[in-house]
Amino acid sequence: MEIRFLNSQDAVVYRELRLQALRESPTAFGSSYEQESLLSLTDFAARLRLHNDSANGIFGAFGNRNRLIGMLGFSRESRLKRAHIASLWSMYVLPEFRRRGVGATLLDEALSHAQRLDGLRQIILTVTTNNLAAYSLYKSRGFERFGLERDALFIDGTYFDEEHLALYFNHDN
Repeated sequence: MEIRFLNSQDAVVYRELRLQALRESPTAFGSSYEQESLLSLTDFAARLRLHNDSANGIFGAFGNRNRLIGMLGFSRESRLKRAHIASLWSMYVLPEFRRRGVGATLLDEALSHAQRLDGLRQIILTVTTNNLAAYSLYKSRGFERFGLERDALFIDGTYFDEEHLALYFNHDN
């Protein structure tokens, strides 16, 4: 398996995986399939160049025959007062590749990347409270809960809560 930041040449496979993720796991994302299926390929390609900053992007996990099987977004705050914080978002692994370490490998690569960035002190993310597998993975890497957002998502007549998690790096002041 290869893990790397996606680039503009990956726009087609990224769009396919993103739309599948939104269809298959709607409670895991703040966006919806209905909204994002209307976006152009150019819109998806633009996401692969976040803030024109090489520290930010979407990690892709590639399996056999260079197939995109998972993804995880990483972005560092651009505002000076919040540049010590990064976010993880849009973790997704194709169902047939789950429980094979793909998500853990994506997460570990993102954490390694984060630790190489000067001045980064914490990474935050949200996870739907009913997504026990993802929650367990994040906890296993040291993420701690710092908040609960009740009724964060509304999907097909049902509200879903999201937990806010953070991983704090131990850096000397």
